Amino acid sequence: MASGSAVSRREQTARRISTCAQELAVEHGFDGFTLDELAEKVGVSRRTLFNYFPGKEAAVLNSPDCIEPDALEVFVAGGPEGHLLKDLGHLVVSLYTREEPTKDDWHRIHALFERNPRLISVAKERFGTMAAEVCLATETREGLPSGHRRARIAVALIAGIFQDTLTSFLTDEDGDFPTDFMAGVDEATRLLA
Repeated sequence: MASGSAVSRREQTARRISTCAQELAVEHGFDGFTLDELAEKVGVSRRTLFNYFPGKEAAVLNSPDCIEPDALEVFVAGGPEGHLLKDLGHLVVSLYTREEPTKDDWHRIHALFERNPRLISVAKERFGTMAAEVCLATETREGLPSGHRRARIAVALIAGIFQDTLTSFLTDEDGDFPTDFMAGVDEATRLLA
């Protein structure tokens, strides 16, 4: 029980650091605040920040760097539903709801990129790394050769649905991202049937 509590506290602290880093970047710009100012805002030492993030960029872009191994294993094995697009959808939902982001979190992240457009290229690079991992997993799952177009198209479809859902989610007060995203996956499945 103690280790579960420690993990939970660690995740809460990392999220608090990231939220404060994003708020500072929205208010002052990415280059407009120091790690000392971030540590002060969070109420921790600068040294503590480095126990959670290797630097300011990582703290500001607190997005998952990798897919949960368990979720990836289920996907590669053909689950959870046995339909490629739907299963890719579940993989994305597990990735982006790991911390159960609120609408305020999404709005803050949207403002972060509007205020700091150069961070978009960094986020795209991180996304590209994850997309390559998902393509590889798709190839393995489907028994496809490396670089196969089917895997790339499947991942591109899911990325497009993600973007469409996020755009709607930011303007719809009653929206629920995981539900709306999976509804988009269902719509794509019907369109391609």
